[in-house]
Amino acid sequence: MSPHDINSFDVIVIGAGPAGSTAAYLLALTGFKVLIIDKSTFPRDKLCGGLLTLKSIKLLEGIFSTSVDYLKARRVITYQSFSYKVGNSTGASVKGRLDNPFHFVNRKTYDHYWLKKAQGAGVEFKAGEKVVCLELSRKQVTTQSGRQFVGNFIFGADGALSWTRRFLSAKGVIKPDRKSELATTLEVLIPNRQVTGLQDYPTIYFGHTPWGYAWSFPGDQHQILGIAGLNRQAGRFINDDFTTFLKSLHISRQDIPRPKSHALPYGNYLTRPGYNNVLLLGDASGLADPLLGEGIYYAHKSAYLAAKAVMNSYSEPQDALTKYRRYLMRDIIAELKYIRLARQIIFSLPGNWTYKLLSSLLKTIPRLCEETIQGQRSYRWFRPINIENNKRNGT
Repeated sequence: MSPHDINSFDVIVIGAGPAGSTAAYLLALTGFKVLIIDKSTFPRDKLCGGLLTLKSIKLLEGIFSTSVDYLKARRVITYQSFSYKVGNSTGASVKGRLDNPFHFVNRKTYDHYWLKKAQGAGVEFKAGEKVVCLELSRKQVTTQSGRQFVGNFIFGADGALSWTRRFLSAKGVIKPDRKSELATTLEVLIPNRQVTGLQDYPTIYFGHTPWGYAWSFPGDQHQILGIAGLNRQAGRFINDDFTTFLKSLHISRQDIPRPKSHALPYGNYLTRPGYNNVLLLGDASGLADPLLGEGIYYAHKSAYLAAKAVMNSYSEPQDALTKYRRYLMRDIIAELKYIRLARQIIFSLPGNWTYKLLSSLLKTIPRLCEETIQGQRSYRWFRPINIENNKRNGT
């Protein structure tokens, strides 16, 4: 292949999910030449609970200068709920009312929408191209079809089982990727007409699997039922646990579509999120809530921070990873450490004490609990967080 066949970019993004599209969009707006490569064609199916907390909404408003009403009108947000319920495997539950609603999205539509926003900002997109080689010294990416691209920076935004992360781990330049620190997730999308008796608000269930939880999330046309558990605690039993969970809802696996399985970052975040000019974003860097699994917020937030690091380091590209790491530690990982500590305490309790503790908190301090989940307070002693800053400037 001649040098003329190699395309050069300021930034190459591997993965067209929310993290990749957000980073590409922000960089393209400021004049960077950006390429996104993804092994899939879009729109593509992506099963996910799709819950947006208040901090996610404020962040989207800040980054994209958008609003909830605008996203609803374009069917990016398809459902909202001011109620929730937390239950356990014995049938006990506590229901609550929210000051700010949870919003829900269909990930097939949601991811495609932000990808189109990136393309509208001038980002080039190569669909159906699987990355198979990364030459670090030459800053070169090669796809399965033999196409080669060179980028001053390379962003790995390719999910929980990130090829980019595994490549860097195999090279020995980042922490080894331990699958035991991931969660295994089973989910199924069921049309509303096929199920009866499920609530029109989100419900989280504890006690169905160790070191994990199950859920029932509503939608305008479907219910999403799922279960997730930390691999080293629940991985071998997650399939049987899902069957038991469905039975508790009077649902037979024979009557529903085959569930899909995927990995979920569950406390395996990296404190060194890349190497040289390669930065890992979102799920690829293990950035998700280690207790309840929320990942969409961290995808968009880490993308913003990675783009900011590159913008502030382009004349000295060797500084980008250092700045990105500092931003992550300050704005994301500092909080994830406290959430992970909370998870350690909550899931170490015997029997039904996990549910008893959580239900007691929800009954006695419901507003503090809501504000913590929504991002208005920290898991560190419920300290207030000003997420209005997200709305103004995305920081």
